Amino acid sequence: MTVPDSRRALYDELEETMTASGEVRVVPARVYIAFRRIKNVGSAIFRTSQQAILLYLRLDPGTVELKEGCTRNVCGVGHLGTGNLEVRIASSADVEKAVPLIRRAVEES
Repeated sequence: MTVPDSRRALYDELEETMTASGEVRVVPARVYIAFRRIKNVGSAIFRTSQQAILLYLRLDPGTVELKEGCTRNVCGVGHLGTGNLEVRIASSADVEKAVPLIRRAVEES
């Protein structure tokens, strides 16, 4: 999977955040980019219909305060990637808001 040019800077910021612990590695797949520790911590998907990066984290959505337009429970929803929590990343501010969720996903993996 290649990162679209229009989202390269935002993806680079997200990747830096995901790998900051030094324990997570980036594994490109055919239709998404996986972030792995022992198992997948999360995955990033670029959809042409979205003006954002969709980040799927391996977290129980029942333990997270869901915010419309930002986070979504995708348990049982057919989607690509790993995780039960979808986080919409459209700006640097969204990456900052996602940091606590990313840390939890890394710690719990």
